Amino acid sequence: MEPYEDTPLYKKQDSSSRFRWDAVGWAIGIIFIIVLMLAMIFIGNSRGWDAESGYCHNESESSQERFLPEPYIEEPGVPGRHGSGATARWYYWQIPPADVTAWTRGLMWLCYVAHQLFIWGCIYYAQRMKTVYPNPQDPKYSTDMKQFNWIPLVGNMVFHLIHLGQTHWTYDALAQDVSEASSQGSVIMLLVFVLMMEYRNRGMAFGWPSKDDTGKVSNALRLPLGPQELIRRYHGYAFSWAAIYTFWYHPMENTLGHALGFTHTWLFMLQGSLMYTQVHLNRYWRLLLEAWVIIHGSVVAWQTGGPALDGTSLYPMFMFGFLWVFTMTQLFGLPVFKYIPRLLWFLPFIVYMGVGIYVYGWVFVDKEGRYWIRMNEMIRIPGTEYLCVIVAWLVMWFFLWIEKKIKSDRIDEPFQPPSIVKEILYLSGVVFTYAIMVTASILIQTLDVKMDLIALMVILVIIFTVGVAVTCMLFKQIMPPYSRDSKDASNISRVSPTFDNPGFNVDEKKV
Repeated sequence: MEPYEDTPLYKKQDSSSRFRWDAVGWAIGIIFIIVLMLAMIFIGNSRGWDAESGYCHNESESSQERFLPEPYIEEPGVPGRHGSGATARWYYWQIPPADVTAWTRGLMWLCYVAHQLFIWGCIYYAQRMKTVYPNPQDPKYSTDMKQFNWIPLVGNMVFHLIHLGQTHWTYDALAQDVSEASSQGSVIMLLVFVLMMEYRNRGMAFGWPSKDDTGKVSNALRLPLGPQELIRRYHGYAFSWAAIYTFWYHPMENTLGHALGFTHTWLFMLQGSLMYTQVHLNRYWRLLLEAWVIIHGSVVAWQTGGPALDGTSLYPMFMFGFLWVFTMTQLFGLPVFKYIPRLLWFLPFIVYMGVGIYVYGWVFVDKEGRYWIRMNEMIRIPGTEYLCVIVAWLVMWFFLWIEKKIKSDRIDEPFQPPSIVKEILYLSGVVFTYAIMVTASILIQTLDVKMDLIALMVILVIIFTVGVAVTCMLFKQIMPPYSRDSKDASNISRVSPTFDNPGFNVDEKKV
């Protein structure tokens, strides 16, 4: 579990003036992704690749040689290329299904699975060293780079180079076998859980109701913190899955949208590699990870738009949708807001609304040339994200409640490291759960489920949320919910407003 900024645990992490190896690791990661993205674009350009979007298919000789056109004209009987939302469900950057071989398919899955298991292993080893067998002399968060930092950092770099080489060898990525909605859904799931994790410190709207709001209304409406603590403690596995799964979903094509997307997944992998360092806790860096989707989502929607949309490109929906969440929720995790008068906290959102009303009222039109009609786009993404937070919270709360009922009087028993057999069984359950999540994505693609892409994405976000909740509960059985060097672990995080779960909760004053 990450410490909070106002607790003794956070303040005593590492107050020394030692060399900032964690900053060095971060800088290496940033330089790497910049160089890699430039190489990706240069190599693609040198091969004559210019597949900016499906709308440009007939203008690009190399694209016509490599891909099928977007299914603007439906092809009945051809999987993925007819029915509701065919153009949205079809992923353009994939080789024609007729050209897929066992080798091209097997290689991409082998690379993905190897990458995923490698990073999960690194996270698990690091967590065990910090929670099950902690060194009392070693601060939980420091400026050092341990072996469990360097190994995943270098490993992620190697897998990125492998993916670049694989793209220019066999090309195909997971998009051939899994639904496009699953790639987008995994990222939305990640962003939803970030909102949930940060709830204690920044609330959900203009910093409310955070831990600093102690009024009766705030206390009555504040969501119970047990689910938030649960995902905070075991989020690394879910976040690495979302990043790596999305990374291997796409080939390393030389477009701006792909470059920004791979940069985003890399930033999350870099953050994971910096676990238990001070950089990992930096709120400005963490905000960049959340907010990058504003740039990436907007650029991809702009890049893949075309004249067929009759001037109704979707990039405003992504830009203003994610900006809503940014100006109403995400900004207020920054330490600087402690020094800004509370009334001024509303200013970014007021400016955002003013610009949004102007562009939707006098700039953007619908297919019939009407203004104002599209203004509802501003609420679609934030509405979906906030509703998904509630769903995720309820799912986590339900599992904690079930645990309390099952364990009953045993819930206060001190944690004991599990046997090897028990540990293997629980870890197998974790892997099996994620396999089910991926299988659901494969089935949607294989069965050619004809449904609107957004609806499919929401369904998969719910499936992924339940799956992550299950894995968190499994991890909780083999790793303590708090560091074992905390002798006075008792209640803080409520599973509901009316009762505590002492088997999970940690005393913020004692940790």
